[in-house]
Amino acid sequence: MVFLSFIFMAAFMVSTAFGLDIVRDGKPVAQVVVSPLPTDTEPRRGFQPDDAMAAKVLVDWVSKMTDAQLPITAAPTDGRPAIYIGEAAVKAGLKLNDIQSPTNEGLRIVVIGQKALIGGQSGVATVRAVCRFLEVIGCRYLMEGPLGEVYPRLKTLHLRDFSLTEKPALLSRRIWGSQWAGETLWKIWNGAGGLSLETGHSWGRYIPQSLFHEHPEYFRMNADGQRVPSEWLCTSNMDLRALFSQRVIEAIRKGRIYPSISPPDGTAYCQCPSCKAQDNPNAIEPSSGAVSMTDRFVDFFNYIAQRVAEEFPHSILNFYCYADYTQPPSSPFKLASNLCPWLAPIRYCRFHRIGSPNCPPNQQLAEAIEGWSKVAKQMGYRAYNYNLAECTVPFSKLSVWSHDIPYLYRKNLIGISIETLPAWHIYGPHIYLSIRLSYQPEADANALMDDYFTKFYGDKAGQAMKEYWLTIDEAFAKMRCHSGSFFALHLAYTPDVVSRCQALLERAKELAQGVPVYLARITMAEEGFQNAVQYLQLRDAINQGEFASAKTIYEKLLERAKAQVKAGYGSQYTVTYLQRFLGGIVDRGAAATAPPRRLLQVLSDVWRFTWDERGEGLQLGYHLPQTDDSRWLQVATYSKTLDAQGLPDKKTILWYRTSFRLPQDYQRLYQRLFLFFAEVDGTATVYLNGHQIGEQKERRVPFEVDITDGAKAGDNLLAVRVDHSRITELFLGGIIRPVLLIAVEREAR
Repeated sequence: MVFLSFIFMAAFMVSTAFGLDIVRDGKPVAQVVVSPLPTDTEPRRGFQPDDAMAAKVLVDWVSKMTDAQLPITAAPTDGRPAIYIGEAAVKAGLKLNDIQSPTNEGLRIVVIGQKALIGGQSGVATVRAVCRFLEVIGCRYLMEGPLGEVYPRLKTLHLRDFSLTEKPALLSRRIWGSQWAGETLWKIWNGAGGLSLETGHSWGRYIPQSLFHEHPEYFRMNADGQRVPSEWLCTSNMDLRALFSQRVIEAIRKGRIYPSISPPDGTAYCQCPSCKAQDNPNAIEPSSGAVSMTDRFVDFFNYIAQRVAEEFPHSILNFYCYADYTQPPSSPFKLASNLCPWLAPIRYCRFHRIGSPNCPPNQQLAEAIEGWSKVAKQMGYRAYNYNLAECTVPFSKLSVWSHDIPYLYRKNLIGISIETLPAWHIYGPHIYLSIRLSYQPEADANALMDDYFTKFYGDKAGQAMKEYWLTIDEAFAKMRCHSGSFFALHLAYTPDVVSRCQALLERAKELAQGVPVYLARITMAEEGFQNAVQYLQLRDAINQGEFASAKTIYEKLLERAKAQVKAGYGSQYTVTYLQRFLGGIVDRGAAATAPPRRLLQVLSDVWRFTWDERGEGLQLGYHLPQTDDSRWLQVATYSKTLDAQGLPDKKTILWYRTSFRLPQDYQRLYQRLFLFFAEVDGTATVYLNGHQIGEQKERRVPFEVDITDGAKAGDNLLAVRVDHSRITELFLGGIIRPVLLIAVEREAR
């Protein structure tokens, strides 16, 4: 394989009498040869990467560079320079069958004299070959849309002789998002493609719940010993295994060559004695504390794989390593060679690289990957290109992907699936790097990104913008917190980081003066940074109980997010997440503190805290004022998550205690008293002075408790029992936003 550096490639474009003339003095010289000849009247369904598309991409980008329109022909004119595309290139002498690519994605470019041969072993490969040809000239496609197109402006376009041969290192390279599905030119250009290795939750596809009445024994048994209709199956049942295998074989016959055999989403595992007998009680899933399900599922998968291999030995069967089956099998056996486990580390940290010394979760992830690499011939990786449940502020995974993709490649990685929100103003650089390294994990990541910053922001401003993005990258990489969503952002965006980012953006704008396209890209990044500034302001207002101010800031942030979507570089998910995770808090808080109500105080950030893993807190009097809590931990609530304080986010019952004072004459002053809880990660039961006064059965939804009848003059003991036993992937803890004491004042007489 030949992988030319961008610096080396640029050396091919010189002004010389020898080589390929494409455009001279603004006039087309070369002709583009393609067979069959594409026409505008040809019906084309959807996105079709083929020779015709490749030819049109070439002509379009040459026109962008030179304003010259190269003619497309099926019959080249003798004596005129010609660029042969795809099948026409093969007929003209381009050799492709010597490129050993199991996915038929090998590509080759040969320029000799007045002839260029450009082709690939598939339609996608031919389109990508044209893109690589354009990169030799100096073009880049760094973000999707016109603002991401980079090309030199030339009057004369001439190339010296050269050749380039490539093939992707990974068999499958998928970059996608809920609003960014399917193939696009940007994806192909930068390396997406390969085999369609399916990874989704799939059991219901093979064994529908409609079979329950006829064969209840195929389906899971619950903890009460009852078989229940579900997508979850009894994987120890041999008849079920035989039927499942046959259904997978039928799916392959119908065209699903590389099907998924992943379990459903969730944790409703079969509790029958036979299934449980396959579990190793000493093999524990660290994220939940539950017994690992891996052994039982791997035994099931191996059975299916062996049956499938008898008829389709080259098919690859894929399954997630996920939830309580993330860890490698504890039993010393190998996976069938046609199985591909896909690590899906949703319960791990998205801020840090695999094995980071700042990240115990991802150190454990490295152990899991090492274990799977020893029992599996091949592996896949299903990852996130954003901070789960938050996509508002700039976030960088440059250091993550520079490490993780080459690392995984050395661990038998054959496929990568990267869930990505195309929010270019806050994720652009690492979106680009993630797919370029997926195509070629051994590429020089630093060289790729140096080229990116120079081409995207210009020679002068590029260094400042590189420092801007690396400042953000370093802030997250050094952060000793793994809490997802919005709850760690202030730890990365410290005042020093904010000040440095602002200065670098201002410096970049100064250096880009006079070049509108560079200014537009810097302004786009600045828009993303202002999201962070406004979020920090919003957070401060919420934590101070100033919800009227918070509502004003929130509405401005929301409108800006909508404008960013309209501008073409933002993601609708930014709008959705703001509304879902912040809008309700702000609206309810503003209503709770609006006249005639008045905020009396924001309760202390620091509370007494303990875990209640046996559920004995009530019996032990954790809610009673006389209970001695001096040995309990003191933890922050709204300023830091438990994880950020170095405490485990246990899946159990949590207890919090604090106190507040009321004046002796408070009944004369206040008609009603309320406690407003902005956000609790779990269902909550509230006790005041030993008595239950309220309950909230929804997680992370603002709620209010009337404490008028339970309050007293002087000190009041507040205890909150939080049922945090439902698994979370965000590592938040229990009380995670402020608690407000609010009064309705009596009318003056």
